[in-house]
Amino acid sequence: MLDQLHQFLLVEGVGQPTNRVLVAVSGGSDSLALLHMLSILRATGGPIPIVAHLDHGLRGAESAADADFVASVAAAWGLRAIIDNARLPSGTTPAEARTARYTFLAATALAEQVDAVLVAHQADDQAETVLMHLLRGAGPAGLRGMRTRVEWSEWAAPLIGVGRVPSHGPPLLRPLLTISRSALAAYCATHHLTPRDDPTNRNLHYVRARVRHHLLPQLAAENPQIVAALNRTARICAEDYDFIQQALAAQWPMLIVEQQSDLIIFDRAALRSLHPALRRYALRRAIAELRAEEPSLAQMDTAIHLINARAGRQMQLTAQVWLVCDQRTVTLQHAGAVYQRVPQLEAPVTLPECGVVMLANGWQCIVQPDPPPQPDRWWLGFIARPSGPLRLRTRRPGDRMRPSGAPGRRRLQDLFVDLRVPRSLRDRWPLLVDAHDQILWVTGLRVAADIASSDPNQATMWIGIVHPIEATQE
Repeated sequence: MLDQLHQFLLVEGVGQPTNRVLVAVSGGSDSLALLHMLSILRATGGPIPIVAHLDHGLRGAESAADADFVASVAAAWGLRAIIDNARLPSGTTPAEARTARYTFLAATALAEQVDAVLVAHQADDQAETVLMHLLRGAGPAGLRGMRTRVEWSEWAAPLIGVGRVPSHGPPLLRPLLTISRSALAAYCATHHLTPRDDPTNRNLHYVRARVRHHLLPQLAAENPQIVAALNRTARICAEDYDFIQQALAAQWPMLIVEQQSDLIIFDRAALRSLHPALRRYALRRAIAELRAEEPSLAQMDTAIHLINARAGRQMQLTAQVWLVCDQRTVTLQHAGAVYQRVPQLEAPVTLPECGVVMLANGWQCIVQPDPPPQPDRWWLGFIARPSGPLRLRTRRPGDRMRPSGAPGRRRLQDLFVDLRVPRSLRDRWPLLVDAHDQILWVTGLRVAADIASSDPNQATMWIGIVHPIEATQE
């Protein structure tokens, strides 16, 4: 087992005496065995282990005793230990505790300038993870379970996304992922190590505990090698996932119209032409590159349906990401940036009977007699040409309109609230008004009643608010 660990570290490039590794140690048998092996390797030319332990404070005196135990073990073995207290509130979920733990590990890894972060997940943990993903529904991405190496850009993604850590840092390594829980417990017994016991692991309120103590034993009655079988499944799914990623990488440049740190714009036709599996993974990759949490299967299904439906729709895909479908593009944006790429108006504009007007931030207002090739929510076709000049202006106190399909008149302020338009953008949102200053169109959002033609071919005139990207494709 010791040789296996050393070989793993050498292959990962962190097995030399000049390397520094941060080791997450809870005090349980798995992490205690890992730390003991690392301390032996250090004495024979292995990397320098630095102990990291976060006291969540969720079990009162027991949590504090765990922290004291880890500190005393590190001192006895001549290792540095970094112990911190999170003081999480009672009722904290395992997922929230995990987030706190990985936040601590990421911050400590950067402060200590280590080459890698090591965690002690083992083969039984992997089997449980695969089953948990299967229970909630998963494809190859979920059924591959945990990986032996996860790059910083992925494991620290939630922290990178909110600016809490930089975009570059050490990888997360799982050197024990092929070793069973029983083998590690036997290692502790052989070396007279007395690990700490966390009763939370037996609390059947949590899914993992029920999988560990109820579901896996029942499956083992049918297949005594169920843990090995689930680990094989994880390896096969990991290979399938890698193949899909290679296929997607070949297509990616042809899918992307624009990519920034908080925004990715797909060519909608190219995205829809992909095999459904690649289409799903294209969205997953975009979300990952936006440093957002992975969506559920249900959220992904809704997103795919939206992409295949008519244009002009949007949805909140995850807590951090919105998806907007226009006629030619599919945009994924951070929630705080959903409306950053929208037309904004600096001053009122009188529109020509036919022609183009440039708006403040690069958008164009186009007035033309013929329908655009693919009208979307940013185009309005009129039933009848309005009398008098049309203007674009911004909102005024007391503005109201009668939206199509809605009874009565509504305050513009209420429409903005219903549509979740950020306050910072409302004062400069372009409104199309007639010669009597009546609002005909809240551009891109709502049109007034009895204005729009239901048949594009019967419209008497068209007005479009066109994104610069769209304009270059006309």
